[in-house]
Amino acid sequence: MIALSDQPASVAEYLGLRDVAGMGGYPDEAARIGLAQGLHGVWFRDAEERLVAMGRLIGDGGCFAQITDIAVHPDHQRQGLGTQVMAALMGWAEANLPKGCYISLIADPGAENLYAKFGFTERYGMARYLR
Repeated sequence: MIALSDQPASVAEYLGLRDVAGMGGYPDEAARIGLAQGLHGVWFRDAEERLVAMGRLIGDGGCFAQITDIAVHPDHQRQGLGTQVMAALMGWAEANLPKGCYISLIADPGAENLYAKFGFTERYGMARYLR
């Protein structure tokens, strides 16, 4: 059985799920800082307490928030876990963030339908990584 867990991901679990889901990695120290600074995270674990799906909200908690790290282990994809992750994140956002908070995300190609279910529409954006 897979269920929402109160146990946050460790750095190793977080980086491991990102890797197996094809999202790439970060240095351990960057992941440690990022996990500690997020607004809210949701973690889904299987019966053996292995992390199988996750998502996070980051931002200032007032004007801006961003959904990030939506990942589902390949063995558990196409079972509705991505939708459950988004529902949990949006439920928390609606209960805890102020009216008018701008929530954004950057979707990988092919994931647009998932996010559209939660009212997200396409916008133009730009991004870059620090070297």
